[in-house]
Amino acid sequence: MAARAAAWSLVALAALTLGVGGAVGHAAATTTTVRVQVIGRGVVTDNKSSMNCGNGATVCRVSYTGSGNVSFSAAPAPGWTFSDWEGCSGDPCFVTFDLSDEDHEVIATFDQSPDPGEKTLTVHSNGDAQGNGGNISGEDIDCDTGDDDCTTQVTLGSTLTVAETPDDGYVFAGWSGACSGTSRSCTVQMDDDKSATGTFRKPRLTVSVNGNGTVTGGGITCTTGSSTGCSADEDSGQEVTLAATPGSGGSFTSWSGCTSSSGATCTVTMSGDRSVTANFSGGGSTGPTTFPLSVSVTGSGTVTGGGLSCGDGRTTCSTTLSAGTNVTLTAEPSSGETFQAWGGACSGSSRTCSLTMSAARSVTATFSGGSSTQVALTVAVTGHGTVTGGGITCGNGRSACTARQRQGASVGLTATRAPGATFTGWGGACTGKAPTCTVEMDAAKRVTAAFAGGSGVAAGSTALRSLGRPVVSRTASGFQVTLRFRTADRGRARVQAVRAGRIQTALAFTAAAGAARVGPFPVAKPGFYTFDLRLGPRTLRWTACLGRCGERATSSPFILARGLPTVDEAGRLWSVTLHFRSSQPAGAVVRVLRGRLLAREVRFPLRIGRTTPGTLLLSPGSYRIGLAATDGYGRVRTLTWYALLP
Repeated sequence: MAARAAAWSLVALAALTLGVGGAVGHAAATTTTVRVQVIGRGVVTDNKSSMNCGNGATVCRVSYTGSGNVSFSAAPAPGWTFSDWEGCSGDPCFVTFDLSDEDHEVIATFDQSPDPGEKTLTVHSNGDAQGNGGNISGEDIDCDTGDDDCTTQVTLGSTLTVAETPDDGYVFAGWSGACSGTSRSCTVQMDDDKSATGTFRKPRLTVSVNGNGTVTGGGITCTTGSSTGCSADEDSGQEVTLAATPGSGGSFTSWSGCTSSSGATCTVTMSGDRSVTANFSGGGSTGPTTFPLSVSVTGSGTVTGGGLSCGDGRTTCSTTLSAGTNVTLTAEPSSGETFQAWGGACSGSSRTCSLTMSAARSVTATFSGGSSTQVALTVAVTGHGTVTGGGITCGNGRSACTARQRQGASVGLTATRAPGATFTGWGGACTGKAPTCTVEMDAAKRVTAAFAGGSGVAAGSTALRSLGRPVVSRTASGFQVTLRFRTADRGRARVQAVRAGRIQTALAFTAAAGAARVGPFPVAKPGFYTFDLRLGPRTLRWTACLGRCGERATSSPFILARGLPTVDEAGRLWSVTLHFRSSQPAGAVVRVLRGRLLAREVRFPLRIGRTTPGTLLLSPGSYRIGLAATDGYGRVRTLTWYALLP
């Protein structure tokens, strides 16, 4: 009986708040009032009066005298179908009343016909074996290289835009699958299930040599006629310095393809793939008297020979040897490791390789723990600071980060505190308070790092502020948006464009200290947007209308209709479940107030039709429960309930 009493209190007070029909009861002992509500497009009529509810009249009231019953019929508008009734039974729907009966509420719901259904977009972000590369983002998609499950479901026939953002040091190599080309974004027409792949890599530096000479630097060791050593992958944005050395009797003439040059030195800024040519003259057919030998080591082991000892921390080594010298290189794996193979001027899996220095030579040696299995390293950061290492840069707003590591590898992590903060210690697979930690990846590992104090903001500086409203321009395929702001610190920033509670576009980028901007980035759909920029612990928010918004929007009406709530005893608490319907997708927030204090806040997206936002567990007391929903055109609808829970 207590649950029933509470339920009647909740319903009765909700009816008072929403103006369902004044006080609960009868205006006259022989009169019953029925409130009819129409969701969607259609008409409701009865068999006792001239009531005609719908076609713009979405809420109607009609009074009946005496006892008996009344039937209601539903007629959908063209392109719509009748879904169901609430508050009555059968079809036509019957309501029975007598002299002691209460007032009634009837809800008729119409849905667009046919239901288009949903399709799935699957996104892959390809990078290197360490899980580095970049991010692909869009509506409900936030896919980093190495993520296993990047999918979203959208309404059949929708258009969905995804955008690529490379990690530091990487460039975007292009789209494949449902997307193609190398543009920053791709728009997919979702007429079926689709799959799109974005590939990231480091930019490639290629060197050509004309004449008798050698070019070295940045992993390059290239002479005329070399089949190896004339290309290398470099970090995006890195400045690579190349040096030209002429052969005996020759001279260096000129460079082409350099960002800048001075004499025999060339500087290349790796903004993308770059090609450089070095020109030499003279020297006849005598040829060089020396040649460079470079060795690169991957994994845990050493390579010795020709005066070199490379590995155990030194991943790239070089020396210069006389022309014609015979060199034997020996690969020695560390404890627990195995030698896998040679590459470059050496080949095979024998632990020794012999070379004759008749040209510049470049050799690679690969060691491993005997397994190609990768395991996950997860780092969680609390407070103001960052943790780096093993392809992870976590903190300053990214509270949890994961990267794939080779099983058996040793990964070094470094904790760096923000201004004014202190590092309080490691947890999980790391322990202690030293700022560095080494994790042995014999299995998947989780590490926590805690910082205390500080704000991540330099003293006396303005942390994060807007430099004006979003700059919006219309394009043939939608809109381009630019956000302008000022930040006191350099850091990793994320932007989300949210419409009707759903992410339409998401970007990640590195923001420099001072005046900064992000964009222009594409947004395909018109409507009312919230743009959230998060940088470390701070957030900026803009709102903007793309196209026509508000009640002037030409879309279907936005109707939010409540249903009867469910209230049950749950031990010492009460279980309260709200029921309502929406005629449009929307972003919603439920706020539960106890007096003037906020007891609960829940945010969630609404789909068209009936919605239940989950169960609220409340202690005894008096509550005001408010629901506010904003659709894709900025139209706001609200519902209110009161709960008296004894």
